[in-house]
Amino acid sequence: MADEVESVPDQAGESVAQALAMRAASEKSSADALKAGMPVLCQRWTKTLATSLSGHYDRWITDDTYDIGSAPGQIPAGTYRTAGDISDCYWERTAANGDVIDNGLATAARSITVHIQESDSTFTSENCGIWTPVH
Repeated sequence: MADEVESVPDQAGESVAQALAMRAASEKSSADALKAGMPVLCQRWTKTLATSLSGHYDRWITDDTYDIGSAPGQIPAGTYRTAGDISDCYWERTAANGDVIDNGLATAARSITVHIQESDSTFTSENCGIWTPVH
C-alpha cells in the first residue's frame, strides 16, 4: 500500500517524496518538524518521509526550465516519459553555453521519451504534461 501512495502525484506535478523534500528544504525547521511528527501522527507516510529526506526519490518534471543536478530544485540525468493526449508539446535539452543539444515538437502524440544526459545543463518543457522517470 505504501508504494502505491508514494507514486500518487500531488496537484503541482511532483512525486509525494519530491513534494515533501521541496517543502522541507525551504526551512530547516520544516524538516525537523516532519521527522519528529510524521512517525507519531501518520505512520503510513514514514517511509515516504525517509525517502524524501534521503534525496533518493523520483523527481517529476512539469512545464518549466530545470537545471540538471541532484539538488532539490534540480532534476537528475536519466530517461523521462510523458504520456496521454499530448498536443503542441515542446521540449529542449541545452548545453552550459546555451546551445540546443536536442529538442522536439509534437503536435499530437500518445507518449514521448527523452534521455537527459549528465552533461546537459538545462531541460525545458512546454505543454508536455508531467514527465516521470523511466525505471
